[in-house]
Amino acid sequence: MDKKTILLSHGSGGKLSQEFLELIYKTLEDVVVNHGEDSGSFDADSARIAITTDSYTIDPIFFPGGNIGKLAICGTTNDLAMVGAVPKYITLSLMIEEGFQFDDLKKILISIKQQTMKAGVSIIAGDTKIVSKGKIDKIFINTAGYGIIQTDQVISSKNAQPDDAVIVTGDIGDHGAAIMAYRNGFDSELRSDCANVASLIKALLDDDVIIHALRDPTRGGLASILNEIAFSSQVDIEINEEALPIKKSVTGVCDALGIDPLYMACEGRAVIICPEDQGERVLKIMRSKTLGKNAQCIGQILQKTDAPKLYLKTFIGARRILPLLSREQTPRIC
Repeated sequence: MDKKTILLSHGSGGKLSQEFLELIYKTLEDVVVNHGEDSGSFDADSARIAITTDSYTIDPIFFPGGNIGKLAICGTTNDLAMVGAVPKYITLSLMIEEGFQFDDLKKILISIKQQTMKAGVSIIAGDTKIVSKGKIDKIFINTAGYGIIQTDQVISSKNAQPDDAVIVTGDIGDHGAAIMAYRNGFDSELRSDCANVASLIKALLDDDVIIHALRDPTRGGLASILNEIAFSSQVDIEINEEALPIKKSVTGVCDALGIDPLYMACEGRAVIICPEDQGERVLKIMRSKTLGKNAQCIGQILQKTDAPKLYLKTFIGARRILPLLSREQTPRIC
């Protein structure tokens, strides 16, 4: 592989992404934000603040279940929720290709307005750039999100503990499979799960549920973010194939394209790592909400280790390793 140029795989959420981020962290040295979390955090006066930024380049920009505007707001507010924050403010930067249709821009802006109202966030700064035709693909959106962390708990990818339960808030892979089905012209009723999950996490924190780690399985899907948690916490993780909530339509699309649904992006799901004795409370609260009605406990954290791995216990009782992927399965999915 050419190691002198940046590849799509460097943005896949897989092994090359991790190496790419390490290069950035080591070069910049004093980086305050992220380090394996979905948002950075810092103290300001008496409050604990969460902040995140992200760029959205999805193709197609209109897809079953949403568009790039909805994706941008949900993705940013979800990243804030993954460190226990209540989203408050957002910035919005639009990079638009010359020749873009005003009607399409209006549809995207309406979605942005609807999602900010649902999330209870205000747009407090913004920017627009019009770029020469052919220099970008239609429209890219950059956002920054700001929220208040409402808990004293240490919620971190570094905090998964042996015997913890691994819970997902809904079906896996819907977003990635819906995009791939649409791109390939499949006759499918699949829709993206794109949604704001902050209210689900707030419900857990309001009920004083103990949470050790949170992640939303976007780029690289469930398998990639569980690998990241395993590495950050230095633990092995095992998930149970029989417990995984995956629609048959998702499996069908993935089988047709030779893609593993465990690596397909979700845009309206969260992975919750909590003490085993909190698992039933989490499931009860999640299943009382429409967005979390299909929540499922899918596995557990195993022992501490110097060589962390993610295992899949299969239907027949065998066990196989789910590694970080080296190459991008589905570029420009979010």
